[in-house]
Amino acid sequence: MRRAAWLVTAGLVVGLVTACSTPPPSGAVPARPAGVEAPDEYAFGDDVAARDLRAWGPVYDALVEEVDEERLRNLPLVLDADVDVAEVRDAYQSELVGVRGWDAMPEQPTVDDAWAQGWTSPDGQDALVLVGLEPRSGETHVPLTVLTTLPDEGAA
Repeated sequence: MRRAAWLVTAGLVVGLVTACSTPPPSGAVPARPAGVEAPDEYAFGDDVAARDLRAWGPVYDALVEEVDEERLRNLPLVLDADVDVAEVRDAYQSELVGVRGWDAMPEQPTVDDAWAQGWTSPDGQDALVLVGLEPRSGETHVPLTVLTTLPDEGAA
């Protein structure tokens, strides 16, 4: 009986030590805030696509120096032109920093008509960077590119 109790206690101690020393999972891409949608297909013409690539390309190049390039991917989203970008940034910041304990990244390289904001997981294994275009006159939507190592599940 003592041996069984000892084995149970030892198992609990090992489980507790493992749980405490294992970083929490980074999870999936956070839910999209209001004004951000996932399109069925890339719905922008060549001009906007070229601006989009010029915006997120340098960010991607900088990010592959920090995370596993094989896991890094581009998640194309659409941002309503009249949405408050600060609210979108704050929604991601609240989830990633406030809930998951991530850290804000240093300023990302951007072009004149774009903005970027990023975060890294506590263990440095995961990252998420938003890259958005400033809308031009007459545009009702612009690309919002998410560069991340996180899976899609939960991105609703």
